Amino acid sequence: MTDFLAAPPPPVDNTWASPGIATGIVLVLAVVAFALVVSVRNRVRNQNDFFLAGRDIGVGQNAMAHVAGGIMYSTVIIIIGHVALNGFDAVLLLTAFVMSTVLAVLIYAGPMRNVNAYTIGDLFAVRARERPARIASAVITLVIVTMFMIIAVGSMAFVASRMFTTSPTVDAPIVATVVAIVGLLAIAVVYIGGMPGVTRVLVLKVSLMMGFVVVLTVAILAEFKLNLVNLLNDAEANALPNPRGDLLTTGRLFGEGATVNSDQDPWVHLSKAVSIAIGSIGMPFLFMRFFVARSGRAARQTAGWAAIITVGFWACMVVIGLGAVALLGGDAIGKVPAHRDITLPKITDDLGGAWATGALGAIALLSVGAIFAVLLLNGVTSVVRDVLAARGRTLEPAEELKTIRRYVLIFGLAALVFGMVMLTQLTHIFIPTSIDLGAACVLPAVVYSLFWRRFNTAGLMWTVYGGMAVTLFMVTFSNGVSGDPTAIFPDADFKFIDFEPGLVGAPLGFLFGFIGTMTSRERNDAAFVEMRVRSLTGATVAARREAVPPATPTSLNGRDRAGRTLSEAH
Repeated sequence: MTDFLAAPPPPVDNTWASPGIATGIVLVLAVVAFALVVSVRNRVRNQNDFFLAGRDIGVGQNAMAHVAGGIMYSTVIIIIGHVALNGFDAVLLLTAFVMSTVLAVLIYAGPMRNVNAYTIGDLFAVRARERPARIASAVITLVIVTMFMIIAVGSMAFVASRMFTTSPTVDAPIVATVVAIVGLLAIAVVYIGGMPGVTRVLVLKVSLMMGFVVVLTVAILAEFKLNLVNLLNDAEANALPNPRGDLLTTGRLFGEGATVNSDQDPWVHLSKAVSIAIGSIGMPFLFMRFFVARSGRAARQTAGWAAIITVGFWACMVVIGLGAVALLGGDAIGKVPAHRDITLPKITDDLGGAWATGALGAIALLSVGAIFAVLLLNGVTSVVRDVLAARGRTLEPAEELKTIRRYVLIFGLAALVFGMVMLTQLTHIFIPTSIDLGAACVLPAVVYSLFWRRFNTAGLMWTVYGGMAVTLFMVTFSNGVSGDPTAIFPDADFKFIDFEPGLVGAPLGFLFGFIGTMTSRERNDAAFVEMRVRSLTGATVAARREAVPPATPTSLNGRDRAGRTLSEAH
């Protein structure tokens, strides 16, 4: 049964897991979470309430939910293991996550909230013809959401394998049971509570996770009597030697030879930092945190506070990673990248014992379940707002909640079953691929839609589909697919790209958008004015006409076919 997962965690002597304690705590958390969801059910009266909580979520709650939406347990344990193995270079990589939240404050937050959108399709439809704009939005959103939902299901399996069983290998029956139960509960959260319920679960998740991380950080600092210098010295002394450099100097990730079978260092990890900074905040499911804010100003405040919270959270991750090396020694933690995930459980067990690791397992399961719920809600929003709009369908007010909840069941169950089937396949490249798509497709399209007067339908199509095509092409010929021991095809080698595709995909996305726009005769200055008014003020303006190609003055004497001047036509 060890082949239940395509890339099962390598066998380890699991001395930390406390399945009984973890199960008891997770049952308590499940009851609390559902009590929170049920308490807001009566607030969901229409489509706006279900998808956006009536755009009435306060800054503090929204900032906490924003942080929670971007943090998966798998990310946390990998980052801590990364710091323990690679020290200073891993810390440099972490700064990219903070930079992405700064970009949210500067570019996305206020303008996107002021447009009063549900999805990025609402934004695109202001500047482009509605049907192609909606289709483009649905395609990029559902591709990203689907990949992340598969990863979320894989994360459930990962947590179940490491924290809810003491088996050194994958216990397939336990893993499958845990994944099915958590997935069904996440679907129920969305079905019952919509955005208000999901937001409360996210706040519960991040509160527990941050509380746990802070307590663990304080416990580590207490071991060194709050002396960071001693902590760093012990971490350096106890770390495993690495020919590319010491733990607290650069070189372990950014030095020559850091990437297997590659001559493209240090660009490999530098490109990862760039892609994370410009791509992770472009995830459609994170945009929803801006859409639910009460105003553009509240959205900017949300992004600002989320950035501050994120800095503190990642700082704790650094202390825990270095503290694990200092206290346990390099031989006692994950000594290879495949074992990075054991660092956090082992330091937790060392300092807090069985109850601490049990609590960690329960919080981890709540964390991945909440992420699945967020992704499901975003996917259903795109289906209802973009796919149905592209087909010319609208929901009747009397039936809209019933229809939306039916889509939640269909989409959620399909995603859960598909995700469980994909457990037998290698899907580890889905997260970086999604981030690369955010950098190559979403970032250029949103920036152009908000700030470039000349942008049009052709530019949007070139940006979204061109950026997607070039990203998927580079991923196909990257070390995530071949030429690496952890690749999908480890025994083949047809790669020629080791750096992150987002490094090239982002500028190409902007270039494609420029070329597509300038080679099209479509122009709609009135749509740009509408976008500027809405994005800057939040005011609702009269609907503008669809863009039309400019008339040829020599043949129509400067008038369109209806006899209007060009200025009158727009």
